[in-house]
Amino acid sequence: MKILSMFVYYILVLAIFCNCKTAHRIATTGEAVEHVTTFWKSASNIDTPYLSITQKAWYQDSIGITQICGINFVTIDNVQSVNIATIGYRFINLKKKWAYEYRSLSDTALIERKYKYADTTHFTGGWNFVNRISHPVDSFRLLPDTTIGAITYKQANASLLLNKTRYKGIFLFRCDIKKTDFHINTVVSNQMGCPLVFLRIYPEQNPHARSDEEIKLISNYFPDSIVKVFAAWKKNQIRFPVE
Repeated sequence: MKILSMFVYYILVLAIFCNCKTAHRIATTGEAVEHVTTFWKSASNIDTPYLSITQKAWYQDSIGITQICGINFVTIDNVQSVNIATIGYRFINLKKKWAYEYRSLSDTALIERKYKYADTTHFTGGWNFVNRISHPVDSFRLLPDTTIGAITYKQANASLLLNKTRYKGIFLFRCDIKKTDFHINTVVSNQMGCPLVFLRIYPEQNPHARSDEEIKLISNYFPDSIVKVFAAWKKNQIRFPVE
């Protein structure tokens, strides 16, 4: 009888351990990225980045959270400076098409605004989980692979027309990652079978006026602070549904 009791106890402990382990894995896995946009200008015949905006984003089970940055141009004594600051965070339920905005990335943050959105909505600031625009590429030529920071990228030259202006550029693809919600151009990524994670384009008539867009895939695991935010903001949408 004692042996049977010990066996039952062992099975119970094992079941509890497995359930805790499974729950922990589900709660902490997801995608964490940084979306970086950089604009360049020519100064003294040298191409120099003059504005760079980095915004973080997280994705898990049809729920997206993105950092939103604001840009302020300040001119003092004819000298212009740029101030980039975080102005909030957006929580998006992609299944229900609900959006919530918060002032800070905290599990105790209060809802600043909530609303429904349509499939055609284009959110200002942050990673646009909804209706990401895929500009048509009309010329595409593969180049030899390149290695940056121990990561091998497929690369290509491309040409596209934006607002009646002809742009040229270079694309970089991460083919070591097959499935991700983060890619710059959906159509091109699907055609390559790899996410487009870096894009540099410039007007054909003005190569110095170039811009970069990059997705830095940071991690597939969330720290405890982000896990708490996801848990709290998911509860908030249940307590305060969008009407």
